[in-house]
Amino acid sequence: MEGGEFKASQLGTKQYWDSMYVRENVNFEEIGDIGEVWFGEDSVEKMVDWVTDNIEPNTKSIIDLGCGNGHLLLALAENGFQNLYGIDYSPSAVQLAKSVAKQRDMEYIQYQTVDFLNEDDWRQSAVYDIVLDKGTYDAICLDPAQEEAKQKGEEGPKERYVEKVRQMMGTEGSFLITSCNWTREELIRDFGKYFEYSSHVKYPTFSFGGQTGSKICTVAFTPK
Repeated sequence: MEGGEFKASQLGTKQYWDSMYVRENVNFEEIGDIGEVWFGEDSVEKMVDWVTDNIEPNTKSIIDLGCGNGHLLLALAENGFQNLYGIDYSPSAVQLAKSVAKQRDMEYIQYQTVDFLNEDDWRQSAVYDIVLDKGTYDAICLDPAQEEAKQKGEEGPKERYVEKVRQMMGTEGSFLITSCNWTREELIRDFGKYFEYSSHVKYPTFSFGGQTGSKICTVAFTPK
């Protein structure tokens, strides 16, 4: 994959997310706050709207990669979906997601602690109809290991991510990703080896310096 890259950041490390979700578990236990909604409520609503517009509840399996506190899956559950799965490499995130789901009587949402980029034997036979990502690819691109791999001319977490997502899907599934670091064109480029662009979600735009764009983008892909 060619094109722009981002410098490594603590946002790309497991240590950062573990410590953050330890704090958010404490907050949830003390005041019932489930924690931050990354990219805001609007991004969640847009992704849920895309899913509800394209599939009927419980006819497809849906997995959220890097589910965090599970907010996206909770929103889908509120819209009648039950065949829901969430994975995250942070045990503290999964603990929080399970606690929130239990509080809301949504324990049918299945959460699991999985570092899917580095666990080759993880559910290799499992195939999901809809794969969701809200910010996880962004974080992976900030992993210091990505910069190290680039310097060595090797495949890094960013490339492994694209391959893993493709392995999770059948021939007729959909992959829906929301990013604040990459434009629609850049995501189409990065995922073009295994995926075809299908559609995108429209967000309010702004103009600055003669350029027009939006703060985030949500793009849908189908497997090649």
